Amino acid sequence: MNVNQIINMIIRLIMRKAISKGIDAGIKGASNMGHRRKQGDAEVDEYGQPTGQDGRPRQGGNGQGNGMTKQQVRQARQAARVAKRMGKM
Repeated sequence: MNVNQIINMIIRLIMRKAISKGIDAGIKGASNMGHRRKQGDAEVDEYGQPTGQDGRPRQGGNGQGNGMTKQQVRQARQAARVAKRMGKM
């Protein structure tokens, strides 16, 4: 085997793993979206997000738009950083 074949083999292996993880994450997200709809929150939009009675997204009581606390925002950002790092591996 020459170096070019080895490099191509490694790149294909990495791409196959990355694509597989992306597909799995998408399917898991889609399945959770349906699960959220079934939990009893009757007022959801087509993306599974809770809405108010007028059809607009429900605002949190603390004025942050989507009702997330600072701790939840921090955890979400940390999870995004970890996911981004895992995607580079």
